Amino acid sequence: MTLPANLKAGIGALFLVVVVGTVGFVFLTDLGIADAAYLTVIVITTLGLGDPIALLEPATKIWLVIVLLSGMGAAIYTVTALMEYGLEIVIGSDYRRRRKVQRDIKRVDHHVIVCGFGRVGSTAAAALRRQSIPVVILEGGPKASEAAVNDGYLVVHGDATRDEALMEARVHEASSVIACVQSSSDNLVITLSAKALNPEVSVYARAVDHETEKKLTLAGADAVVTPELVGGERIAALATQPGLAEFVDTIVRDTTTEFRIRRFVVENGSHLAGKSLSELDLRRDGGAMVISLAGAGQQIHVNPDPHRPIAAGDVVFAVGTDVQLDHLGKVATST
Repeated sequence: MTLPANLKAGIGALFLVVVVGTVGFVFLTDLGIADAAYLTVIVITTLGLGDPIALLEPATKIWLVIVLLSGMGAAIYTVTALMEYGLEIVIGSDYRRRRKVQRDIKRVDHHVIVCGFGRVGSTAAAALRRQSIPVVILEGGPKASEAAVNDGYLVVHGDATRDEALMEARVHEASSVIACVQSSSDNLVITLSAKALNPEVSVYARAVDHETEKKLTLAGADAVVTPELVGGERIAALATQPGLAEFVDTIVRDTTTEFRIRRFVVENGSHLAGKSLSELDLRRDGGAMVISLAGAGQQIHVNPDPHRPIAAGDVVFAVGTDVQLDHLGKVATST
């Protein structure tokens, strides 16, 4: 490990004082080099002289003071640098890591804040990472925070129900917040706080029962998920239609499959606006296939009418490769 520059400078200055002091005492006294070096070290360390100081010549006394002041200054500087170096070895790596995370968080935007890094939160964060979506973990538990840091996430260690923690996670610049801590009441508070700090942010919350689901919806959550309910439906799907469930899982979750399902919102002035699917023929143009279409706030229609004109604000669901979907995304948002 390379020594820091200040420690190198301190050691160099101390060595220089010893050499110069030794040479000075050799010329001013009858001492040999070894005794002169010993005297210099004694003076610098302030251990005291063995012989009465009154026997020294005035020039030697002046040189002794010079060596004492310069040597003590160099020694103090070196010891301070050495202590800093020791602290850097003990806690420096963790400190630098935290500082780097703080700097990275200050630069992130349009990210997803995942509140809670339990089984639900860690799974959601992993799914977002696979889609190259920036994620900031907001976690109050030290073990869970450390696990998130070790997994390479940007982590804010704090209580997600507190406004300061949400602001540190840059809720004002976030695209959405996932409230998935274990406590339903905390998820309710997180939803209220996030919406109060940034009314434009989308909040997706975890519920444990239907009553909590209603409260979260009233609190402003854009969507509420009950893992137990979803798990039960998935088990039923596997039991009744295992092939279909496997197909959906492959499309949605499998990182090795070529095809994906993606959602787009048609923007004002988009090339899609005012035209029907039959006129656009997106399958031939870019390869992606539109499987669902819905107006803003309306029910999603699977296998949409190919002659229905697409309007700005419509939500389009399409299936295809990443390249095909990227092309469709550009068409849906470009003017």
